[in-house]
Amino acid sequence: MKMGKKKQGAIETAVRVVFTSAVILSAAWAVQVMSSATLRVWGDKFRLAQDRSRAEVFYKAASVIDPQNWWAPLGLGQIYSQTRYYELDPIAKREWAEKEHDEYLKAYRHNVKKEEVVYGLGRAELALGNREQGLDYLRQAAHYKRFNDFYWRKLGIELRKEGLYEEALETFLYAQKLDRSNKTVKRNIQWLREKMSAD
Repeated sequence: MKMGKKKQGAIETAVRVVFTSAVILSAAWAVQVMSSATLRVWGDKFRLAQDRSRAEVFYKAASVIDPQNWWAPLGLGQIYSQTRYYELDPIAKREWAEKEHDEYLKAYRHNVKKEEVVYGLGRAELALGNREQGLDYLRQAAHYKRFNDFYWRKLGIELRKEGLYEEALETFLYAQKLDRSNKTVKRNIQWLREKMSAD
């Protein structure tokens, strides 16, 4: 009888320890996630205010606190993309493209379906000269956002640059169904039809 009480007491103690540990771990996880999310929001605010250096600090801190927070590397990728775009020196431009690619790839590993991530990764691949891989990512982004003409229009432009005129025309025609008023789409359709009929 005494052994039964001891056993029961030991089981109750073990249950309490496990429950307390679970509560502590859950609280720690919640603090980690919320702290990272808060830092990422501040990063977004500074990025949108064109304060890239401060945005970078907040995004990096958010990534350190919670490596699963894919929004932080997405923000860093967007900063590096914009910096690369305006960089004139070819060597520095490539370095920014590599940093941009690394951040988008981190975000992609945690969220392969987010169109902003996939599109950004595709643009980075194109900037690094990986045309086929870049186009594949742009195609994915367009298909994830079937009713957003932006992604179809951007895909069409890159297809046209690669000389893939037939696919580019199909892409622009689809984009035109989504937004008939876009002048860029209209000009590209006209140019492609003239080019293809001349060839």
